[in-house]
Amino acid sequence: MTLQSNGYNWLAPCYDQLARVFVGSQIHQMQLKLLHHLQGRKKLLILGGGTGWILPHIFQVNPGLVIHYVDISERMISRARRKAGANKQVHFFVGTETAIPAQDYDAVLTHFYLDLFTNTRLAKVITTIKQHLAGDARWLVSDFETQTYWHRLKIKTMYLFFRIVTGLPTSSLPGWFQLLTEAGCIALENQYTQDKFIRSVVFQVRPNVSYDRPVRS
Repeated sequence: MTLQSNGYNWLAPCYDQLARVFVGSQIHQMQLKLLHHLQGRKKLLILGGGTGWILPHIFQVNPGLVIHYVDISERMISRARRKAGANKQVHFFVGTETAIPAQDYDAVLTHFYLDLFTNTRLAKVITTIKQHLAGDARWLVSDFETQTYWHRLKIKTMYLFFRIVTGLPTSSLPGWFQLLTEAGCIALENQYTQDKFIRSVVFQVRPNVSYDRPVRS
């Protein structure tokens, strides 16, 4: 068991409450904004899903969706199982993007997952995820962007906290939107919090497009 998984196991009972302390209720509200893009989709990959609080909301949008739910923390997975209840359409896997179990997802959800990586590492993670997607997949992302001094201060504080508790190997926010765009993902819809601290985007994915220039570290 890695330091990171141990840290997230320890955080599992208070993870959602902690997120609200750092950011407020908008962190959950923004993750719900673009779920309507899951209508008509058949198979969804969730990476870093945490406690699974979002699962009932997803099934309200698309009751027939099959979900592969991947998280590094066994205790997060345990809590997510309780949220799923008796629903047999959700399959749980402990791990990261290296543990993705299938190749044919027509949707992927990475809410506050891409911020765990440096720019160089994230470019590789995006390539790995795309290899598991079917043509014309939809990629739903919610994550932070820094527009002001207070945003940067909050981000610095959060990274310091998670670095101490989980051993997170990065200390700054990657340029996730630019990296996804450079990887051939096309933004179909954007939503922002009022202060533009959180951005939610749905991308159309073109799996065969690769990077055409070096990525910043």
